[in-house]
Amino acid sequence: MGHSYLSDARALSSRAGVATLLLTLGLTSGCERGAEPSASLEVAARSVQSGALSWNGGWAAVGSGYHGGSLWELDSRERLYNWNHKADSFTLLTTASFSPDNKYVLTTDERTLVLWNRESGQAQQYWSSPTEILASQLGPDGERALLGLADHRASLYNVQRGGIIRNLEHSDRVGAVALSADGERALTGSDAGTVTLWNTRTGESIAHQQHESPIELVAMAPDGSILLSSGRYERAKLWDADGQMVWELPLDEEHVRRGTQITSARFSDDGAWLLTGQPTGRVDLWDIEGQQLAFSWRLPKRKSFHPVSVSVVDLAFTDDPDLYRALSSDGFVHDLSY
Repeated sequence: MGHSYLSDARALSSRAGVATLLLTLGLTSGCERGAEPSASLEVAARSVQSGALSWNGGWAAVGSGYHGGSLWELDSRERLYNWNHKADSFTLLTTASFSPDNKYVLTTDERTLVLWNRESGQAQQYWSSPTEILASQLGPDGERALLGLADHRASLYNVQRGGIIRNLEHSDRVGAVALSADGERALTGSDAGTVTLWNTRTGESIAHQQHESPIELVAMAPDGSILLSSGRYERAKLWDADGQMVWELPLDEEHVRRGTQITSARFSDDGAWLLTGQPTGRVDLWDIEGQQLAFSWRLPKRKSFHPVSVSVVDLAFTDDPDLYRALSSDGFVHDLSY
């Protein structure tokens, strides 16, 4: 992967130091307010319906109802390509994801999926789906993708050659999916509240969790060692590959009861740190081993007087251990730093 592993001593020292400092000083009120972004880049003139940040935080694939799909290089702050599924029209993209090596991007609308070459900007493959695509995650080398479908299955699909490799059957709609970086493990979440870890080679179930409400988000550490699942009216849960509970994130119970507490989540490469985003625009950095909140940010609204909060669409760690990135629903990519 392009993102260097956070076992790097500098990265570990930096993040652990912040967590220790916050714990020592008792700055809980500062975490609740959240720090402001250090820089912001406008990537859509209006709302973002879908989008993804690359695994190393260097690029953003953005789907906007106002101007369709686009690819941005974030360090140069440049819009590189317009990506739409049909010529001379804007596509309302429903999902987007990068391959772990950041070389390919998958975008979907309700019934079609397109594999893009990030370097050339060209569409490499175009396929149709027999049913509505609710979620997607592109695997290594842009070869396979895991699709969450409305017809009660997750489908491992060969996006290079076309064709279903394996179907993973569920009892309800599959609205959340994730893949390990090597593509060997898949995580799926359904409207029936089931969360299942699968072996993608055999199609066998490895571990299982049952929630009391529909699953809205799942995430997996790149090596597949730690998993996150979030039900609509429940706190997000972390568990290991054996199905054992690791930690329940201490989210505000009142907000949890209102539903959709977590809108995005991203693990660090070594699974030691977790970024989560909320529909209120809050971004949290969690120390998983210490089971504590390390730092928080609050994304600004495009118009401060607007009554609706900005939602966090996606998050990313970067090669700089003190820099993170967040894609917001009102059309910005924000740099988050200490």
